[in-house]
Amino acid sequence: MKLFLDTNIFLEYFQKRKQYQFVSKIFDGIEDGMYKAVVSSGGMYTLAYLIRMELKRKQIYRPEQTMQLRHLLNTITEMVKVVDISHKAVKAGITDVDFDDIEDSFQHQCAIKAKCDILLTINKKHFPCSDIPVMTPEEFLSR
Repeated sequence: MKLFLDTNIFLEYFQKRKQYQFVSKIFDGIEDGMYKAVVSSGGMYTLAYLIRMELKRKQIYRPEQTMQLRHLLNTITEMVKVVDISHKAVKAGITDVDFDDIEDSFQHQCAIKAKCDILLTINKKHFPCSDIPVMTPEEFLSR
């Protein structure tokens, strides 16, 4: 089974939010080979930025900040495959009127292109008319 991981899945894990325990179990399943996981290249840009901001908030500065950021991003890329979004998919994401949040529309386009079975996100309402099933981590694990 191939899972598309929305960027907020990683934030849930790193910041130990409400669905942390479910995300952790999914990450264990990915590491054990039960699932394949995909993220968008744009999601990686966003993660790099958000992780750097979190490290700054914790008063971790360069060069230590950069070392920790590289370590975390390398850990992520060992678990998942990073997929690009084509020009055609970007155009489709921009024009998809079912999405109020265009970044989520881009994520959706990546999940479709990568032929994912399920799109995992914390915010299901951001994916109102998906061509593939959209689930929260908790819903995915309970099925």
